[in-house]
Amino acid sequence: MHHSIYITLKDKNPAAVEKQLELGKKYLNDHPGELSFFATVVAHDLTRHKQVSYLFNEDDFDVAFHMVFADRQAHDTYQISDAHVNHFIPQSNLNWVKIRVFDSVEI
Repeated sequence: MHHSIYITLKDKNPAAVEKQLELGKKYLNDHPGELSFFATVVAHDLTRHKQVSYLFNEDDFDVAFHMVFADRQAHDTYQISDAHVNHFIPQSNLNWVKIRVFDSVEI
């Protein structure tokens, strides 16, 4: 199961962005059944945006976290974990303007 989080920040200065990334690395990584984890920032000024007019890339976020879980149970366990609920969210959400979460499964 794939779990992606896109966050738009109030404070976009480099230190605030780095703080969000570090919180994610500390609290969203290494959960049971988590197969991979990436902490990323939006990619700006991609050449292909100018070359191909039909792309619909969104760039209204500052940081993103991408996780792959072995199965739905591992994802659901992560969702209610102490690290996620009691540490990442309360330490991170004061700087959120908008958050979008996308869950998808392979078929």
